[in-house]
Amino acid sequence: MLSRLSHSLNRIAEMICCVVLLTMTLVVALQVVCRYLLGASLTWSEEFARYSLVWITFLGGSIALKKRAHMGVQALMDALPPKARHLIETITLIGILGFLSIATLKGIQLALFNMAQHSPAMGLPVGIVYFAVPTGSVLMLVHVTEQLTTLVRSFPVRERGRNR
Repeated sequence: MLSRLSHSLNRIAEMICCVVLLTMTLVVALQVVCRYLLGASLTWSEEFARYSLVWITFLGGSIALKKRAHMGVQALMDALPPKARHLIETITLIGILGFLSIATLKGIQLALFNMAQHSPAMGLPVGIVYFAVPTGSVLMLVHVTEQLTTLVRSFPVRERGRNR
């Protein structure tokens, strides 16, 4: 069930990133056309592009985590024996869970704190932009929990009653 949830949330994040990236590209292209061909700038396009990039960054981070595409020292991990590799991967995932839990809580606090402030060009509550942090963090929490569950289930089980 957790695997299906992780997969579904990842697909949604991928679709949102595609739509936001496409929209951002179109808005920036429209800004160039308006500025250089029509001689009139769109006052909100830069702000829209900046805020879109913030959301793409955090949603994209969750997509990369799901696909295990974040940087790592794979050569070092491959050189370790299987039990040590499992242990280091488990400790790493638990550390990531801790960090993402804090990022989620503090991100919510920061977003709520900034809801009263409005962006200058679009007039959006700035908290909407800051909600990218807890949104991405929650998605990453789901993916890391799924990866940790899979990793723990793959540990070799010792046979009971057997001496070493």
